Parts: sequence; C-alpha cells; structure tokens
Amino acid sequence: MSPVDQRAAWEAFVHSQRVLDGVPRNIATSWQRSRLRLEPFQHVRLQQLSAYHLLSTQLANFNLISLARPVMEEIFQFLEHTQSAIFLTNNAGYVLEVVGHSDVIRELAALGMTPGGQFSEETIGTNSVSMAILERFPSAVRGYEHFLKQFHTLDEYAAPIFDLGGMPLGTICLIHYHHIPNLNGLALVNMGAKVIESQRQSDLLLAEQKGQLAQLNKILSAISESILVWNDEGILIHINDSAQELIHISAQHALGRSYTEFIKFPSFIQEAIAQRQPVTDVEAAFAVENQQIDSILSLRFIVHNDQVQFVILILRAEKAVRKLVISQYGAYSSATLDSFIGESPRMQEIRRQVRICADADGAVLIRGEGGTGKTILAGAIHNEGRRKENPFVTFPCSAYSNEMLAVELFGYEEEGERTIHRAGQPSKFELARGGSLFIQDLDLLPLEAQAALLNVLELNIVQRLGGSRPFPVDTRIIASTSANMEKLVARGIFRSDLYYRISVFEIKLPPLREQPEDIPLLVERILTRLEKQLNHSLELAPGMMDVLQRYNWPGNIQELEIVLERAAAFAGEGGYIGPMHLPEFMFYPSEELVGAPMSESQVQPLEEMELELILRTARMCKGNQSQMAQILGISRTTLWRKLKVFRLSPRDLRRA
Repeated sequence: MSPVDQRAAWEAFVHSQRVLDGVPRNIATSWQRSRLRLEPFQHVRLQQLSAYHLLSTQLANFNLISLARPVMEEIFQFLEHTQSAIFLTNNAGYVLEVVGHSDVIRELAALGMTPGGQFSEETIGTNSVSMAILERFPSAVRGYEHFLKQFHTLDEYAAPIFDLGGMPLGTICLIHYHHIPNLNGLALVNMGAKVIESQRQSDLLLAEQKGQLAQLNKILSAISESILVWNDEGILIHINDSAQELIHISAQHALGRSYTEFIKFPSFIQEAIAQRQPVTDVEAAFAVENQQIDSILSLRFIVHNDQVQFVILILRAEKAVRKLVISQYGAYSSATLDSFIGESPRMQEIRRQVRICADADGAVLIRGEGGTGKTILAGAIHNEGRRKENPFVTFPCSAYSNEMLAVELFGYEEEGERTIHRAGQPSKFELARGGSLFIQDLDLLPLEAQAALLNVLELNIVQRLGGSRPFPVDTRIIASTSANMEKLVARGIFRSDLYYRISVFEIKLPPLREQPEDIPLLVERILTRLEKQLNHSLELAPGMMDVLQRYNWPGNIQELEIVLERAAAFAGEGGYIGPMHLPEFMFYPSEELVGAPMSESQVQPLEEMELELILRTARMCKGNQSQMAQILGISRTTLWRKLKVFRLSPRDLRRA
C-alpha cells in the first residue's frame, strides 16, 4: 500500500473500526488487540526496567549480547549514511543493546527506546518486535501501520533470533524515519538474525564474553550498592568500589580467590547459596577476616541450562538503610526553643534548663499536665543538642496494649533457627541510633518493660525479644509523664531505680492557668498560623483576651489551640472573632466552683454580663430581634444600639 492508502486505512480503522482491503492480516489483528488497551492519539513511553533488573537481564543474556553486538555494528556500517538505529531485545521485548546514529538514538531515547525499555504491544501498540516474537517470523511495521499516531514517523523491521531448539532468544530490530525509505530493512535484520544464530556455535564466544564482562564490570562499579560477583566455582570475579569500602577488602587482594577464604556467612545464607535460593533484603551479620559486617543482604543467581553461571551478592550497610528508613518514616522534629512560647519567669527557667541538658547524654524526664507542650519541649531538647542531625523517634506508650508495648519498644526476632524467611523487627533504640528516643506516657510502661528499659540505660545495649545478639545503644532517652510518679513508686507500680535513672534531668511544665500572662503571646502565635492556613486576617473582639485569660484551661495549650481553630472557622472570611464564636462553657464557672467564695478576679464586668445575656437570648430566639427585645424588656431601638456597641450583626445573632 502507498503511504496515502496506509493513512486512509488507519483513519478508517481508528474512526469506524473498519479494516480496508490491502491491510496486512498481522497488522489488522494487532490493531484490533491494541484498540482494547490504548487510544490511538495518546502519547506513551516504553516501560523501563530498574538499573538492577536491567543488569540482571543483561547478565542472563550475556552470550546473546556478545554475539549480536558485532553483527549490529556491521549492519550499521552498511546504513551509516542513513538516520537509523539497531536494537537487540530479549524474548520478552526488553532492549539489551542499541547501535546507531547518535541523533536518532537520542531522539528515540525520549520515547523510552533505551536499554531496559520494553517493546510491548500492551503499552505502545503495534510494533515489529512484539509481532516478530509472537509470530516467530520477520515483521515490518511502516509509518501508518503503527496503531499509535505517535509512531507514524517511524519504520520498523524486526527478525526473531532462535536457539538450536527453535525457541526465540530475542530479536534484532532496525528503526529509521518513515520519510527515508529503506527497501532492504527486512532483509538486513533477517540476515543479521541468521548470522547471530550461526555464530552461537563459534569459537569466538569466549573472547566476546570476556569483552562484555569487562563492560558489565564497569556498570557494576558505578552502582551505589556494594556488589560482589563470583562464578560457579566460587571464584570472585568482581567487587565494586562500594563493596571494597564496606568490607574493607581491596579488589587486588580478593579477585581470583574463592570468596569462602575471607567471607564467612551465617548458616542460613550458606544454605541459600547451596540451594540457589534468591534472597531479598535480609538483615544479616557476617564475618570478613575476623571483623563483623552488619548489612542488608540480597542474593541473585544467573542460571543457564540449569547451571549457575554467576552469583551476585548485593550489600547495603545496615546503618545507611536505617537512616533511609528513618528519613521516610518522618522521625524528626522541627521544634526549637523558639517554638516554646512564653516570657514568664517559669518559662525563662525552663529554657535555661533545656540549654543545660541539651548536650548531655543523661536521660530527661518531662513532667506536666496533658496539653502543656511536652512533645514540643522534647523536640526542642533534641534540636538544641549535638544529636540534632540524627533521628528523633517518638514512642507513645498509650498507643499499645501491655502485650504489644515491649515488642514495639524492644523489637523481636522470631523463634527457631534463623532462615531467610524468618524476619524480625528492630527496636526503637536501633531506629533512633545516634539521635533521641522520646517515650511518651512513661508511667504506662508495665513492670517487665521497665526492667528491660533499666537494663538498656545501665548497659547501653538492647537485646531484641526472642533474640540473643546484643545491639549497642547510642540513643538519648527523653521521657514524659503527666502522672504523679512519686505515688506510683510508693505503690510499687513504677520501679524506683528506673525513676531515678531516667530523671537525671527533670523539667516540670506549668499548666496554662498558672501563667495567664503568656496567653496573649500564645494567642498571637496561634492566630498567625491560622491566618496562613485560612489565607485571611483574624482579629479578636474587644474584651476577648480577658475572657481567654480568665478561663481555667484544663486542656492547657492544646485546648487553647482547638478553641481558637474552632472560633476562626466560625468567624468565616470576616475574621472577626467574638464571644459568639467561643464555646458556651467558657463563660460560666465549672461545677466545682459553684458555691465557692469568689475572688475579685472572678467577678465579671457588667458590660460582659450584658453581652452574655444578649447572646443567650439570641440563642433562645434563634436571632429574632423582636422576640429578643420583648424577652429582655427593652425596645428594638435600644436593642439595636446595644448590638452596634458590641459590633454584632444579624448574621452573628443567627450563628449564636
């Protein structure tokens, strides 16, 4: 078909699903399959393998690559004057190698046509590689024969490469621009495939293998993970720079020797190697010439004809992995002393205590009622000290049952002999290594966990539940409680030795009701934060600060934040926070104060009492001003004047 006829046929199928005469059967069939998964006008990229899986795929197809590369270069020399690229794929359509014009390779790379990309009909529609693999016959897809319009500028020719048993090993594919015709494309790739098949039996295979292995070694050396590769006899053939640094062995010293001469793996890893069983991200400690290496370990086997050709060992330093997990886990605190609001003498004293204990290693016990800011203070202690660049891990005792608390805090290792299937869980001390562990609600620790925590503090080691290996502890302990610890110690609920050990530094946070002079600063900070969230200004009505300072605040700073967030939401975009936006209970004494003698500070000004009476009447009358005036025994004019004084609108009355 001419290009014009091809375009007409493609448009007929895309718009009305009609297959015109002249469309090759295999092209029409591929269009029908592609239509079920793709839109003809969408833009796609080839799916990509990760660097690790690409490397494994290239190693598995090492022989094929070594044979195909010279053939691809010969074909390209014949086509050097044209803008074309030659691809080698495995039998799943993944690109193993590319040779061609540099400009074309760069432009095709933008479509994902690079090593690791997959020619798959499911993702890119009609293409010659998928058809050659599926039909086991050389295939051509030119211009408008592609289902996706995105590829109409390309012509593709692909031929399958078979092994001696007739099974496909992969394909060789030629791609060039549609406007530069190549009548020999299909013949060239078919010839190349036949040459590759015949050369599989040649004596040059060993030399080609060595050349390709040298290239792969360069790739391995560039990977950040520590990688060691040995052959079927256990002879180490590659150790990259990262591995040399991790196990403190030079390549010059190790290459050509059996890995068993200087590496001693635990029994479960030795068993996995013997049984050719892959291992993925298993925590393991092994010995390298009498030094212990703690790592996260993976094993992969390159097998050909049921024979192991290469074993790949991937190592990552346990400390580096823990650091990565912590960064993803969000184990940090942004709190500083500036986050701790207050200028009262007691707050100034607390800041002084924080500066004293921040750089020390002794445990800190923070005491105070709920909502007083114990978590913020713990974060400030961490960030003021030398451990601030390391993790800050929070462990809330109230979040776990007594049975699970010790497991979560101290970690565990499964019972029985260690295998690659038996996992464990690191302790919070390990996760916080080098940093701080903040134990919330210390008083909720059961006695068994208290004894274990005391051992950690005294010995600076932690042993996971069910395990036997001790882990060194380099973690600063900060704890908090709102309980009366002295009473718990006296009643035998909390160990006295642990209490003394964990309160090397003790900081007591006062309740908010004892420092009303700090409330204006807290309110200012909270409203500033809410203004950024709501994107409009907020303002307190006259007399509102007095109301906030007189209230008892049993929930302390946390309750203040909640009350102001609620008031800001009810105030709307106007941002004017009045009494009607506060909870009603804030204007009346609590039950425990009823009947108690009132001090001068507890007496409300007459103006505030009048405002409260108006608001209560508004609630009763649902904002109806005529009913309000009648109940209050005043005229509507008088009511209107009072509403104007208090800056209350009809809308505010309805909200009240």
